[in-house]
Amino acid sequence: MTEKHQPEISSFSSGEIHLGAQVIISAARQTRNYPYHFMKHIHRSIEIYLIDSGSCAMDINNRKLSCTAGDFVMILPNTVHSFYLDAPDTCLFRHIHFDPAPFSRLYLNRSETDSFDMITALTVPYGHCFHLASNETFSSLIDNIIEETAENDSLHLALANLHLTELLLELMKLTRKNHALLTVSDSLSPEQIRYVSYALSYIHENFDRKILVKDIADHLNISSRYLSKVFFQHMNLTILNYINIYRINQAIDLMLNTDLTLTHISAQVGLKDSQHFSKLFRTIIGLPPNQYRKRILHDTSGKSFLP
Repeated sequence: MTEKHQPEISSFSSGEIHLGAQVIISAARQTRNYPYHFMKHIHRSIEIYLIDSGSCAMDINNRKLSCTAGDFVMILPNTVHSFYLDAPDTCLFRHIHFDPAPFSRLYLNRSETDSFDMITALTVPYGHCFHLASNETFSSLIDNIIEETAENDSLHLALANLHLTELLLELMKLTRKNHALLTVSDSLSPEQIRYVSYALSYIHENFDRKILVKDIADHLNISSRYLSKVFFQHMNLTILNYINIYRINQAIDLMLNTDLTLTHISAQVGLKDSQHFSKLFRTIIGLPPNQYRKRILHDTSGKSFLP
């Protein structure tokens, strides 16, 4: 993040991947002391933690995740989460935020029937987050990412991006030792993965207007009922719940980066009724949007990144 506002996700010209682009939003070693609590939030970036000492907790989609030294956590985009210390302790950790967009243009496997980019390969089979024991490879790569990002020139950024790519590949290899990631899922067939991937892309591109499950299903030539079943099987969320979470995510981004009124923000994210927007926001985040905006701007002031 910049000093006050969350950074915009970097953009790339069609078909181009810039090796030295600012893909990594922030990368540093952090310390948090009890009591500490960063409230629920969502963002489009991917967030990585490697806990070096102490302990912390995270609520990820309303499920508590307890972390201790040696834990690796990667939180995927559009996931409601919070970070806090729930016991007297000091937590030291390495922390990275990065833009997933460039990795959606990197393919490990491409064919007419099964073409999955790196981000789809990570997000569709695995859902909301990874939580596993770190190893020397992970630790070394994260150190390299932090060191190269600190130099902040195109050559060092390119090296940081390559280390990050290697980290993601190592994560895939570790979690799917048979390397069948791009053709088989534990719970979904390749065709079902394609359905979920398309539904996510459709929502991301049309969140600012009315979205009907039938419209998505019609594009895929399947029934709305079947699409809803497959989507819930993977995401543990209904399509409507995911649409609402994604819209609130976009609203928070506008709160941080613009001076638009909440009424205008509500309209821009596809929620024309501002009262419905406020109710929905409170249901998902736990605070009304006006209170949340004041707190999030205060909590992020003078900090380089979350949490």
